[in-house]
Amino acid sequence: MKVVIGVDGSSNSFAAVQLAARLLSPAHDELVLLYATPEASFAGDERLDEAVLNRARSSLSKAVFEEAMSRLPAHWQPHADQLRQRGVGGAPSEALLAAADEWNADLIAVGFRGTSLFEQFVLGSVSRAVVHSAKAPVLVVKSEETEAGPTEEPARATQGPFQSLVTYYGAAVGEKIAEFVGRFTWPEGTLGAVMTVVQPMFIEELPDWLRHMTRDPDVAAMAAAWQNEHDESVQAARHELRQFQHKLPSCFAGNEPLVVEGRPVEKLLAKLHEAPFDLVIAGSRGSGSVERMLVGSTSEQLLAMAPCSVLIVR
Repeated sequence: MKVVIGVDGSSNSFAAVQLAARLLSPAHDELVLLYATPEASFAGDERLDEAVLNRARSSLSKAVFEEAMSRLPAHWQPHADQLRQRGVGGAPSEALLAAADEWNADLIAVGFRGTSLFEQFVLGSVSRAVVHSAKAPVLVVKSEETEAGPTEEPARATQGPFQSLVTYYGAAVGEKIAEFVGRFTWPEGTLGAVMTVVQPMFIEELPDWLRHMTRDPDVAAMAAAWQNEHDESVQAARHELRQFQHKLPSCFAGNEPLVVEGRPVEKLLAKLHEAPFDLVIAGSRGSGSVERMLVGSTSEQLLAMAPCSVLIVR
């Protein structure tokens, strides 16, 4: 697999190096570290000599790359010389997208800066811009937060086994997810889970007084028919999810597939807060830009609100 990782010297980007490399093997995968050198700005007409600027950019790039390399997991350290390093100019998101297209990358990995929803709407973060425009899957890595700010560790990272949750919303996207996650080298002892959220029988929870209200025979028969139909659809969803689970790597086979009723994002976030998942995997169904702007797709809401890193497969 060919993977481009964006680094900028921040703790978020170093966390991206750690997590992406943890899921990859130096025997099968190729990594490119890409750094977009920031433009130098000066007051008024002041300008540095171009030669001085170039030396400064070169020194900064070297420092960022060296620090990023030191964050590689242990199984990558003996093979660090296999990594490519590329310094470019321009906007980071545009540079990442251009490099991914040029190299025909299979995955782009970026750190998540956690900008506010208002800032994302008005300006757009690098990770959000890459997720929206990339042709390849995107791994958005969130840093572990402390009182002092973000650390260089991926969010939810623990000393225990690596934990990942795969979401399922139909065969078309599911096939792409199954094929893609099968290309990772999952850490030994990984605990995988699969989950889908189905529409409840009623949009809102019925109040107790209505739930226990006496019904006439015709209404009761109709309600029973609706309930049976709903139960059958839930069972069908569970069967479909099991079939999907069988297509995933063996680390996802140990747990009972989860079929939950309710609103997708609400239920997924609740599950992610129940256990220290390191990664949630979702498919992009290609919702239109207007819908994303006004409502937000499930994958984008996960990107903004999930307590762990997010892999968007397309």
